[in-house]
Amino acid sequence: MERQIINKRKRVFSLQPNKNPNALFTRRYVSHLVPALKKINMNKSSSKTNHQSFEKTVKHEVDMAFALSAQEFAWSRFLQQKLLSSPHDDLISTSSSPSEILERSSKKQGGEKHQDRDEEGGEIKKRLKELQKLLPGGEEMNMEEILSEIGSYIVCLELQMIVLKSIVQDNTS
Repeated sequence: MERQIINKRKRVFSLQPNKNPNALFTRRYVSHLVPALKKINMNKSSSKTNHQSFEKTVKHEVDMAFALSAQEFAWSRFLQQKLLSSPHDDLISTSSSPSEILERSSKKQGGEKHQDRDEEGGEIKKRLKELQKLLPGGEEMNMEEILSEIGSYIVCLELQMIVLKSIVQDNTS
C-alpha cells in the first residue's frame, strides 16, 4: 500500500545534477522559488495581509525566481531588472512577465487569413511586433535577437509550468 502512494508522487523533474540544460533551469528555479514561498508563508501567518497583496507578492516571487533561473539569456536580465526597479505592489509593465503572458494568451483567439501577399507581410510584421512585446526586453532588441531569444523563453515558460504544477499537485495530495 505504501509503495503505491510513493509511485503516485513521482516528480516530473529531477533535483539531481546533470548536463541537461532543462534540468539545470528546473533545479535553479526550484532552489529560488521554494525558499521564497516558504518565507512568504511564514510572513503571512505572522501578519495580516489582504488577499490582493498576498497574490502580488507571490506573483513577484514566482517571476523573480523565473528571471534568476535563466540569467544566461538577455530576456532574463531584462525581466530581473524590471522586477527590481518596480515595487511588486505596482507592477506596470512595458514587456510582459510570464504570469501576464499566460493571462493574455488565454484571452486571445486565432487570427484571420489573408490572401494578398502584402497583407501576409503585414501580418508577419504584426506578429513579430506582438512577439517583441511579449518577450521581456524585446522592445529594445532587433528582430534577430528576438528570434534567437524567444525559443529559450518558451522552453523556460514550459518548464516553469511543469514545476508549478508539480508543486500544486504535491500540496493537494
